[in-house]
Amino acid sequence: MSQITHELVLEVLDGCGASALREAGRLGTVRQVTPTELSLTTDDLDAVRDLRRVVAASISLTVVARRPRELLETSVQQRFAGLLEDLDRQRPRQRFQGLRLEAAGAETPDMRRLAEALAQHAGLEVDAEGDLVVRVRRGAPAHTWEMLLRTTPRPLSTRAWRTVDYPGAVNATIAATVLDQLEVSAKDTVLDMTCGSGTFLVEQLHEVAPARSVGVDREPAAIDAAEQHQRAARRKGRVDWITGDVLSTAIEPGFTRIVTNPPWGTLHGEHESNEQLLADLLDRAAELAAPHARLGVLTHEITRMHRVLERPGSTWRLLGEHRFFQKGHHPRLFLFDRG
Repeated sequence: MSQITHELVLEVLDGCGASALREAGRLGTVRQVTPTELSLTTDDLDAVRDLRRVVAASISLTVVARRPRELLETSVQQRFAGLLEDLDRQRPRQRFQGLRLEAAGAETPDMRRLAEALAQHAGLEVDAEGDLVVRVRRGAPAHTWEMLLRTTPRPLSTRAWRTVDYPGAVNATIAATVLDQLEVSAKDTVLDMTCGSGTFLVEQLHEVAPARSVGVDREPAAIDAAEQHQRAARRKGRVDWITGDVLSTAIEPGFTRIVTNPPWGTLHGEHESNEQLLADLLDRAAELAAPHARLGVLTHEITRMHRVLERPGSTWRLLGEHRFFQKGHHPRLFLFDRG
């Protein structure tokens, strides 16, 4: 464990901030700067890589300067070289293939010279696809610049266990946040009604293995991907993966936690039929749920979901709605329990 204290910037998706704040708080002093950014002070750089609700982590270097060319001064370059040495101390060691500078005006002569200087310190070439990412932005207060050095070659949200590129998979940091809302414990039994490539249930194994986990999907390719992902994750805990339609497949009831991210019409499913699908999933969840169970429905079909909730006679009680924002998409978690 490194004993050098670092200031880090943590990128999060809008909607994941509160969960990420609690998680990062285990490593040091943390505060939320914006809905998509946290500030963390920690001396445990290795442990930062285990953050599961964070998109990416970067060491922050603040420099008093009026112009980007002042970032080329020897004292600044020495500080940057020191950060590279700290990255090199991480265990297991991180290996980078090229340096990528991200900044407003990245193609200006000053920024190009800066990229070359930083790459020379790192022993790398400047590469538009490089995985040693350095972001340069104006800081606060005025007359400061901030250099952000990403601590890992890939974003933290890019799970190593995701060995199959299955389309439509839920973002892993959103999945981790949804599971936080469900409050899954080792005593719970968990059902993913539309498991796809297994993101929810594999993510849950990284926290605590439930007493029973079942994932169901109609597509054999999805179940095959989920099984591969569980093996690649190498986490303790059994998951029963079932190929079939959750609405009709025989499944032993009594689940205390149920989650579903039903198809919503871009890659899978059709918008026109999704309202009935949402209604059917809620009814089926009621059949499979234990008393006092909790249900999470993550969907983009907000209007259709609201219409479903207007139906009389539901045994589910809406606890709240949790909004996420990701690259132009606005999925929402509808959280229920059975009173």
